[in-house]
Amino acid sequence: MRKKSEKPPKEKPVTPVEEEGPKSAEDYVCTGNLEHDFTELCARMELVEAPIVTLRHQAVIPSGLFDEMESLTASDVSSAPPMKDQISFFRPSVQMELENDDPKSVKAVYIRGWMIDQRYIFILQKCLPALSLLHTVNLWNVGLTETTFTAFIAVLRQCINLKSVVLDGNPIPRQPYHLLLSEDSLFQHVTLRNNKIDDAGAKLIGEALSTTKKCNRNLLTLNLSYNHITDVGAAHIADGLRLNRTLLWLTLAYNQIGDRGAIKIAEVLSPFALTHQEVVERRLLLLDSHERQRSPISSRRPESKSDRSSSHLGSGTNLDKLEKSAKSGRNTSKKKDKVEKGLQFVEFLHPLVEFAEHRAGQIQLSGNICLLSLNLTHNRITETGLKSLLMMVRTQIQNAKLSHDGRSTGGLLRLAVAKNIFPPACETYTQLHDLMLTRDPVTKHRVVCSPMPSHSDPPPQS
Repeated sequence: MRKKSEKPPKEKPVTPVEEEGPKSAEDYVCTGNLEHDFTELCARMELVEAPIVTLRHQAVIPSGLFDEMESLTASDVSSAPPMKDQISFFRPSVQMELENDDPKSVKAVYIRGWMIDQRYIFILQKCLPALSLLHTVNLWNVGLTETTFTAFIAVLRQCINLKSVVLDGNPIPRQPYHLLLSEDSLFQHVTLRNNKIDDAGAKLIGEALSTTKKCNRNLLTLNLSYNHITDVGAAHIADGLRLNRTLLWLTLAYNQIGDRGAIKIAEVLSPFALTHQEVVERRLLLLDSHERQRSPISSRRPESKSDRSSSHLGSGTNLDKLEKSAKSGRNTSKKKDKVEKGLQFVEFLHPLVEFAEHRAGQIQLSGNICLLSLNLTHNRITETGLKSLLMMVRTQIQNAKLSHDGRSTGGLLRLAVAKNIFPPACETYTQLHDLMLTRDPVTKHRVVCSPMPSHSDPPPQS
């Protein structure tokens, strides 16, 4: 018994143990292991029946089985998995290719046939930029909308080594695909097959390829097959080729392009006259280059073209001198933009200040001779359009320069016009066929262009 003077000992308060709350997906830091990161983020977002992450099974493509430049994309060559993986094969999945056995060496990501909504865009935004070796993203038939497409483009721009983007089978009503081809885009290979791109979408794409004010300087290949592009859209694409000097490979197969579209394309691949707007821009560029060379570097001040007054253009005599200087190939005619890449500077010569000739009061450029491969198969081109293409090829051959080994350089090396509606035995086709066989650097004995078996066959349906 305690004495009355003794006080009972105070009981220490029991501190309740706080239970750890649910982990937030926002706070998760990706490790670069796609399978682990994707699974963890899906769990934190409490996604039911989340897609699995699996290795991609690849098929072996026999050499020489490419159909007239229409090289198969990676989404077309996946093979059936082993029997033990048959069940998981039909589940929604994120397929990946590894550079080596390291799970952090993901070089390509493929998603096929399931809906990507805002939740998965958020997950990909966390996962993809963490893949330092990622160079290819292929999304086929994933139901992209304008909102998710725009958000996904922002995700792709965060992937520093990404070069190839395939978005086949994702038709979007307002056709925002030109955002992939903007002036600051670093993507080199873009595929937009089967997206219901019409003439309005083709116009946006053409403007993204080049205008007098801007142009895409990184895109090497563009696939617009299986769309709804007509002669009008082909003309817009041709306008985009006028001042683009980067694109090497273009396919417009399985569209609705007829003779007028073929003629427009042939015109920009041959010497063409500058428009009034292009002439004005050319002279501004020449004048700007001339002033830069006269002014010391220390006194140069960045100046926009809009700040120049009309008197800044000088007299017509001065402009004529600049034109003559451009024609003679002097350095004063060159307007070069420097783009910093690491420690290197890459210089771009603006196409408008290329060597030009004055003919009949017009200024003519030599045309786009940088495009090396063009596919116009399965369209609606007749012998009329074929004649324009033949004339264009002859002009390119005539104007081509010879390399050190005696081969001609510049202009188309491969041209595919199969499955159009010109007669099977027309002389124009035979001449074009023979010319292109001599230029194809890959396969000398392959059929580069062949007509439809019968002139009575209906045109292809898009």
